[in-house]
Amino acid sequence: AVTWERSGHLRDMKPGELGGSTEKYSWKQTNWEVWCHVPVPPEATRNDIRCSIRRKQFSLFVFDEEIMDGTLFDNVDQEESSWTLDVLDRGMPPRQEVNITFVKEMETQGRNHWPTIVLGEPEINVRWLGPPIKVIHPQDRETLHLMAGTLSDKERPFCNMRDPLATPGK
Repeated sequence: AVTWERSGHLRDMKPGELGGSTEKYSWKQTNWEVWCHVPVPPEATRNDIRCSIRRKQFSLFVFDEEIMDGTLFDNVDQEESSWTLDVLDRGMPPRQEVNITFVKEMETQGRNHWPTIVLGEPEINVRWLGPPIKVIHPQDRETLHLMAGTLSDKERPFCNMRDPLATPGK
């Protein structure tokens, strides 16, 4: 992701600038992925975790406690999305967390980034990012061809970047 600085320059954004945290989890994102980190008790095993990642739905329960359960902000590739239980520190007591990687079905840029993972959860403000900025190298013929096609076809989103606020979950 890039943003336009007041100085008139583009700069790469760090994933942490496009995320948030609650009492139960923290998250961040790039144009193509969302990562969620959920601290869990040291005694938790994979058998104590119920995680379901579907194209439009997500649920995570740890020891039957709901962490998140509902409709995703936008569609994900459920085959590429995954979760793991990771030990962060083997000390006493050990620290561990569930790490979820959501692979977005379509790229997001600018104000089209996800303001939340699951609808109804706390949101971050992405409006300040402004319209999407697509940086295209003049020798990238494939992207230039895609851009030309989307400019002439008003039904197709610009460079295949859907505005999820205008057409969520399509």
